[in-house]
Amino acid sequence: MLEEQETVTIIEGISKYINNPRTKTDGPHTATELGRFAQYYGADRVLKEIDPSEVGSYSERVSEGGAVPQAAERLQVIRAFLSYMKKSGHLEVNLAQHVRIKKNRVRNNKPTDMAQEVIELTPSGHKQLNTELDNLKQERVGLAEEIHKAAQDKDVRENAPLEAAREQQGHVESRIRDIEVQLRNAVVIDPKKRRKDARVRIGAKVTLKDLSSGKEQGYTVVSVSEANPLENKISNVSPVGKAVMKRVAGQQIEVDTPLGKQSFLIVRVSA
Repeated sequence: MLEEQETVTIIEGISKYINNPRTKTDGPHTATELGRFAQYYGADRVLKEIDPSEVGSYSERVSEGGAVPQAAERLQVIRAFLSYMKKSGHLEVNLAQHVRIKKNRVRNNKPTDMAQEVIELTPSGHKQLNTELDNLKQERVGLAEEIHKAAQDKDVRENAPLEAAREQQGHVESRIRDIEVQLRNAVVIDPKKRRKDARVRIGAKVTLKDLSSGKEQGYTVVSVSEANPLENKISNVSPVGKAVMKRVAGQQIEVDTPLGKQSFLIVRVSA
């Protein structure tokens, strides 16, 4: 058991966390955020090898990459995951305390939407976002009822149910805004309808061969919002995703990872 805890990889830890029935996760949203985390460090990296300074750097990277509410929401997911890993004995150091979340600042009345750049989504990714949005809006109604009931307790100073419901309401509203912005900027890319020039684009399936080990692995290149390492979906801004974009089968690529440079051969590219 001790040996297993010492060698658990990031992707194995994520799988344990998401599949634990006692863990309260936010469905696809949690998987997406943890997928980004795994891509940043390398899914096969041993969890205990991550040090506090790396977690701090990751926090800064997320905070610089988006509006404060969305960044805070993303980092809360990472903090919860790392806390679970510490309690489960897979981490010796409490890395969760090094996830630095910036507090929201008062700004002018201009919208704080994500940058108005086009977001390419696969048909399944677009459908997934719409489904998640519908579910969140239903959850919003239930939370409003919970808050109303909890507020009936006049001693609000120690009203834990009220505080919990309000906190969850904040997470839900933030995620709803995030998805609505993505959908407004989204362009659905169906790889089956594009011209077949065999180059890697959003929605393409890519088979890579690790030139050091000879191992082959298949991936689907998707947008950041669709990334999910448990389904081998990598984003086009991840180290591997960036390296394969617009490449063709037969080309060799080099990927910068926390463990150093790794070389791969693009074996196959398909829609």
